[in-house]
Amino acid sequence: MSIKAIIFDFGEVLNATVDPEAEAERRKDLAVALGLEEGELWPYLFESEASVLWMTGQLDWDGFWEAVLEPRGITDPEAIRSFAGEVFEGEDEIHPEMIQLLNTLKGNYKLAVLSNASRTEEEMEEMFQHQLGLPSELFDTIVTSTSFGATKPDLSIYLEVLHRLEVEPGEAIFADDMDNFTAASAELGIHSHTFKSPAIFREYLKEKGVIP
Repeated sequence: MSIKAIIFDFGEVLNATVDPEAEAERRKDLAVALGLEEGELWPYLFESEASVLWMTGQLDWDGFWEAVLEPRGITDPEAIRSFAGEVFEGEDEIHPEMIQLLNTLKGNYKLAVLSNASRTEEEMEEMFQHQLGLPSELFDTIVTSTSFGATKPDLSIYLEVLHRLEVEPGEAIFADDMDNFTAASAELGIHSHTFKSPAIFREYLKEKGVIP
């Protein structure tokens, strides 16, 4: 079955850091502030029950951060706001290599974004166009957990993006930085890649025959 569609996570994939060493240090500092190991930080924050509620529109920004930070000893409202801001530092940038890759793929493949996000699909599209300067026609569809009402790794959200793209699982590639999210997509037969860097992903696409 030939590849017809490429599906991207947003956080840590499209907006992957341009300085991995600095990002690793930043995450380490954030983890230490919560009494966690670096590898525990993202799962603690973004695979929590509070995260699911936030990313399906059932909990607001302040409620989410209070829920995950107060049990770790950060209770001052200003400290909570500061920590949240540091977590999302650089969110409003797309990695230059990912922009180049998107432009290479567009026209030959259907492109989609599948994101656990507190933004609606309309809000994310607005962000892409007006904050990030991406053309409106770049992505064939955008699926966010807030609009859909379920989060990755729930299989239904993967099936939704496949349905909108009108492709079979074996005709799609999905890239996400979270192992359990790519494991879920692989269960459905989607070609799944745990994202580490734009360069490594580009090599994966070459191996799949997607780009020369």
